[in-house]
Amino acid sequence: MTPYRDFAELVLHTIKDQDYRFVITNQSADVTVASIHGGGIEPLTSELAAAIADKQYNLYDLRGLRAQGNDLLRIPVHHFDEVRLRSLMQRSQVGVGIQGIAGSDTVVHLGGSNKRLREIVRQHLEEAGFETGGPVSMRASHDPALFFNWPARGGVQIELTTTLREQMAGGPLEGFAWEDASRWQPLFHTFVKAVRAALAAYRAEVKGDLKIALDQFEYITSLIPRSLRDHRHNGHEE
Repeated sequence: MTPYRDFAELVLHTIKDQDYRFVITNQSADVTVASIHGGGIEPLTSELAAAIADKQYNLYDLRGLRAQGNDLLRIPVHHFDEVRLRSLMQRSQVGVGIQGIAGSDTVVHLGGSNKRLREIVRQHLEEAGFETGGPVSMRASHDPALFFNWPARGGVQIELTTTLREQMAGGPLEGFAWEDASRWQPLFHTFVKAVRAALAAYRAEVKGDLKIALDQFEYITSLIPRSLRDHRHNGHEE
């Protein structure tokens, strides 16, 4: 059997809170972190997304709950369009997608339309000891149709291989044992800290750029003769 083609098909053939459930937290933040293949679909992505979001950023998490057969719940990324996810992302400045991929390497694969954020995430991950690479998905990660690119400034896609997630979880990704936080290895926490530090650095940079722009606007405005400014303020133009 093949995975469901879109969210509408998933809803039609499954039972909420039995086959899957949502964990959604709206912090009214400018960043939304999402794992659309969480729980048993791509193990440990829910936990990583929740740790990155913490109590600071918005979280959207769709978790597969089945004892087996969670692969059927893996809606293709380019077909995933759910109203609550779209609402959170479109009210955010940037999005972060946490996804799992097959593989035995320990490379963190990065994509997404926000090149500056992607570069800052890469720098922080490499400083923390991770090897990074480009996206592995066949569809272009900068495609605006992808959920993590919906926010005003786009977003970043972070893909972690099975082996890397196993190392973070402290064992095989089986039987939902990865949900036990006491098993999580230092590698898990190092990764989360690096991504959160990257988000903080990016947000500070954006705020700094905005301040510079505002200062420049005020300076340019100050060069306009007061008489002209007063005329414009009073609705008169020469």
